[in-house]
Amino acid sequence: MLVVMRFDSSNPKHPCVARLGNGAGVWVLALVAGVAAPSARVPCQTSPRPFIEAPAHQQAQTRIQTPGETQNPVDKPAPGNQQGQTNTGSEQPTSGAEQPDETLAGIRAALEKVSSPDLGELGRAFNTPVKKQDEASSKSSTLELIELGDLDGDGVSEVVAKVPGIGERQSDVQSPDSSSSWLGLYLLCWDGAHWKASSLGASGQHSEFKVIRLGKGVGRGIAVVNVIGEDRLPYPAIFEVREHAADLLWDSQVGDNRFNPLQHGHIEFQDDPKLDETEMIETGRADPGLLEFQPGGRRGFNARSVYHWDGESYIPVRTEYSPGPDHNLYGFIAALHLHDFRSAYALIDPGEFLKTDKPSLEQFRQVMETNWQEFLDDQVFQAREAKAGSPNAYAFELPEKHYVYLPTLSNDGKFLLTGLERKIEEPSTEPGEDSP
Repeated sequence: MLVVMRFDSSNPKHPCVARLGNGAGVWVLALVAGVAAPSARVPCQTSPRPFIEAPAHQQAQTRIQTPGETQNPVDKPAPGNQQGQTNTGSEQPTSGAEQPDETLAGIRAALEKVSSPDLGELGRAFNTPVKKQDEASSKSSTLELIELGDLDGDGVSEVVAKVPGIGERQSDVQSPDSSSSWLGLYLLCWDGAHWKASSLGASGQHSEFKVIRLGKGVGRGIAVVNVIGEDRLPYPAIFEVREHAADLLWDSQVGDNRFNPLQHGHIEFQDDPKLDETEMIETGRADPGLLEFQPGGRRGFNARSVYHWDGESYIPVRTEYSPGPDHNLYGFIAALHLHDFRSAYALIDPGEFLKTDKPSLEQFRQVMETNWQEFLDDQVFQAREAKAGSPNAYAFELPEKHYVYLPTLSNDGKFLLTGLERKIEEPSTEPGEDSP
């Protein structure tokens, strides 16, 4: 079971404002760095350990649970907090995490001046043109307007208002692995008389948003991806346009779902014409949990997961892993963890590993149950980083017992285990001592 700790975080507010449009006379708060959109909360996360799953050749999927608060897809003005009004005794004071989204309030105020579905007039209200999705970002310090097309069939295109973050660290901007951050992402819809604004997600690091096909019953929707934390875990959310507002259909951070965020992951959406749906494809560094790899190290393997929309959420239909020694070691450990001796047996060279001319699955089972009980228990092993060229390049350990394992693998490209040595290593008192 995957447990993800979620925390709310909002930056201190500064009395800074930005003018959105000449002649509109509208001053909008929360368009500068340091001003969060509190009602679109930022789910700061610890680095979660992705789920423990069966080896790649097994078909059984492991369900995960990600406890957390459900986010409200449509921000609503807080009642009773307008100027000149007094809270009644029945009203609860607004907490710091549930304060009104002042950016959204400012956008709505600007939209009150627009009385036409014309996108040119909409752009003039914010002093910025409405762009197509494939147009490059202007990197401006004010909001951007991006046309999505007519999603609800009323003849008027929906528009995304992206409020980019300002003042992010220059090192983050220049990093090839970094994405531009935002303060908010909002959907603008024409309801026949006015433009309406609703929230499309929490502030975070922008990875991608895209119009997608969700099949019969829903039609088209909007996919939004937030990238969170130092491990750059991508979390998608899916919205549809309902009653001229963004309606949240699925949030990968909330509830019981089968989405597995991959470290330094990337999510893309590809249309499947046969199904009239858009499949979601996630690629990234696999972190299965049973065999932990050091962040930024050379060891590990990558994963590519394909998800299909089932009417309520994206579910995995297949996962492929990059072959290699570490993937086989993980498969061996994971199979034994599940007491799947047949799958573990398929990852060894039986004669070499068991040191016999007549190896058998039953003999392998007896050896593991007798001599390697820790692999059958609920243990988490750690891969060691060794210097390049080390004869123990694939060593791993069980720190709680001070066990160090030195595997040997076949050099025929199959990376089968031909041997496994276990030794006890007392904690070193010398800092920086090399791995065995």
